Amino acid sequence: MTLGHEPGRPGHHLKPVGHPTGNRDMSVQPGAHADEDDSIDLHEYWRILLKRRALVLSVWASVVVVALMATVLMLPEYRATATLQINPDGNRILAYDDFEASKSGAQSMQQFLTTQHGILASRSLAEAVVRNHGVSDHPELAGELRQRSVTAELRGVARLLLALVRPGDSQADAPQPGVQGDAEERKIQTATNRLRSRIEVQPERNSQLVRVSFTSFDPELSARMANAVVREYMEGTMQRRYDAGSEARRFLQDQLQAMRIALERSDWELADFARQVRVSDLAANQEMAREGLRSLNESLDNVRKERVQLAGWRELAQRGRLDHLDPVVNSPTIAELQKRLLDASTEYAVLSERFLDDYPTVVEVLRRMELLRAEIAAERQRIAEGILGRFETLRAQEAALEQAIAEREERIMALNEQAVQFNILRREHETNRELYDGLLQRMKEIGVAAGVQESNVAVIDAARVPGGAFRPVLTKNLAIASMLGLMFGIGLALLLEFLDRTVRHADDIERLVDLPVMGLVPLAIDHDKATALQQRPASRNPLSHCSARRPDSAVSESFRSLRTSLMFSTPEGMPRTVLVTSTLQGEGKSTTTVNLATVIAHNGARVLLIDADLRRPVLHRDFAVPRAPGLTNAIAQFEQGTAMDRSLIRATDIEGLSVMAAGHATPKPTELLSSNRLSQVIAECRERFDHVIIDAPPILGIADAVALSRMVEGVIVVVAAGQTGKENFRGAVRRLQQVQAPLLGVVLNRVDLKSPDYAYCSSGYYGYQEASATPETSETPKLPVSKVS
Repeated sequence: MTLGHEPGRPGHHLKPVGHPTGNRDMSVQPGAHADEDDSIDLHEYWRILLKRRALVLSVWASVVVVALMATVLMLPEYRATATLQINPDGNRILAYDDFEASKSGAQSMQQFLTTQHGILASRSLAEAVVRNHGVSDHPELAGELRQRSVTAELRGVARLLLALVRPGDSQADAPQPGVQGDAEERKIQTATNRLRSRIEVQPERNSQLVRVSFTSFDPELSARMANAVVREYMEGTMQRRYDAGSEARRFLQDQLQAMRIALERSDWELADFARQVRVSDLAANQEMAREGLRSLNESLDNVRKERVQLAGWRELAQRGRLDHLDPVVNSPTIAELQKRLLDASTEYAVLSERFLDDYPTVVEVLRRMELLRAEIAAERQRIAEGILGRFETLRAQEAALEQAIAEREERIMALNEQAVQFNILRREHETNRELYDGLLQRMKEIGVAAGVQESNVAVIDAARVPGGAFRPVLTKNLAIASMLGLMFGIGLALLLEFLDRTVRHADDIERLVDLPVMGLVPLAIDHDKATALQQRPASRNPLSHCSARRPDSAVSESFRSLRTSLMFSTPEGMPRTVLVTSTLQGEGKSTTTVNLATVIAHNGARVLLIDADLRRPVLHRDFAVPRAPGLTNAIAQFEQGTAMDRSLIRATDIEGLSVMAAGHATPKPTELLSSNRLSQVIAECRERFDHVIIDAPPILGIADAVALSRMVEGVIVVVAAGQTGKENFRGAVRRLQQVQAPLLGVVLNRVDLKSPDYAYCSSGYYGYQEASATPETSETPKLPVSKVS
């Protein structure tokens, strides 16, 4: 079948290749097409389901039959329902909002209703119903009456057989007089568990209504138990409210007594501490101490400022630079003396112009000037000594102030420590006082609310005896079983398809090795096999001669399509020498080789078919010719230097087709097939015939096919659909690519045309032509086997 481009099935076109001996990129690219389309292909899933429809239908039918049997075996069950209204508890004995974080009203309401739903389905409520209504001996609750099912029946049979095999166990299970009470208690617990398992609580959405249902085989028992559960719940709610009030009262009395003692103790501790520290007003003492500390700090700051100023003057005085001292510069006494000195100097200057220095008046002026200078120096010295004395005085005052401040700070720290202890005792006293007053108030509230006890549960609808069975519902069970069976069947089909690691489609081949699919060979039909077995000797393979015996069949047409693909596989046309191999044995390579050679011979060409599978040769059996002499003998003749004997090639009953058998067995077939002599044999056969088709051994496991692949112009790999593993196929092609074999493409053999994978083929031309064929046209006259001259 020629695989041209078809809509909806990408990748089935033939890819032109270069010259067989040229360099071509033959690397295997497993992910070459994997990322082309990541979308979900619904058609692919539909194809899988159609292919495995028998499995899907079997699983579906099995599940439906099991559901039908289980439904028929089940006892009818009845459900009675009572409706309650549950209001939140408004009379709260303890104001929990004082101690817990506040919550929204909707959240607290939901928590309250959820709690009540849990109480309705609790074990204690179910046990109260069993004890108060005496239903522990009821057959249904005691376990004597159970729901029938396939698994339960099988378990019952197993227990019966176990009782027959071990009869001593039934006697050991008989109640003993000493354990009568324990047996009764176990019976109550068993009835409680069974009753609880049949209670169903269903709250109404966005309301305070709750539906309490009970399911039983007895309709009267279902109504009775539903009402009993509601009654016990209401009585239990009232009892819990009363118990909560009594418990709270006792708790508050105990806490009130303890708090009174704690309050008295805190009073005495506070008074003792005040007496111990001898203070009447600790806060006033702290304020006075802080005020004195502030005054001392201010005085210390003033002293330090003045001392810093005197320190500079003291430095100038020690250097003898008294004229630069501010007190000297600003002294009025020195200023007066300097003025008088200036006047005396002026007078001296006037007199010295007229008189000599020994003149009495001049002498008097000079003496007065000396006295003034001495007074100025004395005044400066006095001011400097005053500065030094004042500096020392300020230093002493600073040290005294620092000492006083340190003492005052220690006093304040001591007062603070006393204040901390005093505040702790005072807060404890105040807290005890508040708690005592609060507990006393709660105690009074309890006394007022003790007589106001009302139920927050109301029965809206009491349970009535149901008029019909609640379950089983045959239609519902069958519908659910049909859906589950269909889901399980589809899931199993997809799982098996996912776990299938064999090559099944042409797309698989192109994704794995990026090689063209040259042809699809359909799976042979059973009546073709039977007819062929009747018309052929038992030693021949009927499928190998399908193209010769039934030229109008789908198998023959597929090989003619393969012949056409070979014509366009290279730019030069059909290769003269072609090697046909497969991944492993049993994939149909020999059958493909014979049929391919047959259809090429039908086209008028001279074709030689060589059996190069020296380990498992089959062509001599298919054509009923001797195995020897053959290929090994031809190689041996070239080794001896003689020409190849023409008797090694035998004609067949197909016009234009000759065959060369494998020849005698050899212990080293790989060395023989990889020798240059085989190349000479193939070259001579190529000169005598138009085409040479070689049946080679499988690729994996042995090196024969790899060695032969370098001696031909083209290599075809045969893959059996649904049999050849993907990893094996990829490894086989990789081995050929490693030696740069001239790979032409792949032939997908044993394709089931009835499968949904190839529905486009089975509904086409092949079916029409095969149906219109007549027995007369499908027979081919047999020609006697002769030797090529």
